[in-house]
Amino acid sequence: MREVRGWTLTILAVLAFRTFLYEAVYIPSGSMLPTLEIGDYVIVEKWAYGARLPFTATAQATWATPKRGDIVVLLAPPGNPRDDDLIKRVVAVGGDTVEILDGHLVLNGQPVPRERIAGSCSYWDRPEGSGWREEPCVDALEQLGPHRYHTYCTPYQECGDVPAQKVPEGTVWLAGDHRDHSADSRVFGPVPVGRIKGRAWIALASWGPGGPRWNRLFHFVNH
Repeated sequence: MREVRGWTLTILAVLAFRTFLYEAVYIPSGSMLPTLEIGDYVIVEKWAYGARLPFTATAQATWATPKRGDIVVLLAPPGNPRDDDLIKRVVAVGGDTVEILDGHLVLNGQPVPRERIAGSCSYWDRPEGSGWREEPCVDALEQLGPHRYHTYCTPYQECGDVPAQKVPEGTVWLAGDHRDHSADSRVFGPVPVGRIKGRAWIALASWGPGGPRWNRLFHFVNH
């Protein structure tokens, strides 16, 4: 009986840890390249903003709100063809006006500092149902508050323009760092803060076209 009770407590502790504290998520697509690579396993801080009971659509308790530049995991928006969790960057919060011009973020009427990176740029993509292939890109270094990160666009194409729009209070506006390869708030609109599950913290491991990416081992991603 004591052994059964011990196993029960252990299982409950593991479930509580995964439900309220930390969870590992797999990155299957390139919408957050180059910050997150296809094949990354990312640890999410589920306690960062609040707490949610399993199988519920919004948080039951919140004690913080996402900040501009945070990389967050959210419940799939209603009507999404897949029910997988999504991972994106918060680029605007309630009350902001957000716009994207050829991949360049404009916040409250002011262009966010952005520097084009000279030289060649390429990344490894793996479309669903296909193998790995190398693709060209245009690289730019963007700064949003204290966060400095690279964004990608496809050469010789428009990079996901968005007309100026006001972000409602209580919501956040999300974008992928791979600006023209991301289904984000351009598709499903602003996201209620209560649907944010947590904040990306660290890449625990990663597998690419050549096997393990050792340089991604314990790589902090929330930059």
